[in-house]
Amino acid sequence: LALAVLGTVLALTLGGGDEDQGAEGGSGGKAVASAGASGDTKQDEGSGTSTDGSASDPTTDGHASGAPDTGASASGEDGGESDDAGKSDDDENVAATHQGDQGYRIGLPDGWKFASTGSAGDRFTGPRGQKLLVAWTSTPKGDPVADWKNQERYMVRSNYEKIRIEKVGYRGWNAADWEFTYTDGGTKYRTVDRGFVVNDHQGYALMYTAKAADWGEDLRRDTWRTLSKTFEPKS
Repeated sequence: LALAVLGTVLALTLGGGDEDQGAEGGSGGKAVASAGASGDTKQDEGSGTSTDGSASDPTTDGHASGAPDTGASASGEDGGESDDAGKSDDDENVAATHQGDQGYRIGLPDGWKFASTGSAGDRFTGPRGQKLLVAWTSTPKGDPVADWKNQERYMVRSNYEKIRIEKVGYRGWNAADWEFTYTDGGTKYRTVDRGFVVNDHQGYALMYTAKAADWGEDLRRDTWRTLSKTFEPKS
């Protein structure tokens, strides 16, 4: 259930305006924020939230890992495309590289910055209300698609609408996306929540959020492509 719980945390952590408070927590209680397992997963303090949802049982042990899939998402959007073959100029879009304390690295496009680290993971902010949360675990296992679908039952967001939950091809890793829209503070947002397993001891999740009105723009697509393609796990 841990990837599922990650779904709760990630789905609830990126509400509008909370980056100013340095945390994008759940609705008050703690929730495991892992990229697919229990073990040394982090917990969200639930501080600085402007969301209206609630997380699932924080004590539940979890699992997450899907079967490898090299195909593109049925949605045809960048949120679910295979990233094994994409633009070759992603490095040109990187203004800075962030080295996380956990050991991962990720390239940040122009205008992006590291915001804070907390029990849910590392948070980043970008132009026009874009946000990214990176979470991780040391004990990934299971089926991310089943976990996302199970976790959706706990989603309580203003005007929440699921777009898709499915396996995706992501650099040869077991991966699944949960994509959805919601409103916060009168603004409609769209999120892609990608959980993936690097090996038996490393699982991650990248949750990227942007305004729904910006989702079709080249800048938005290029940003997600850069973030997802430049991410490097702990070596």
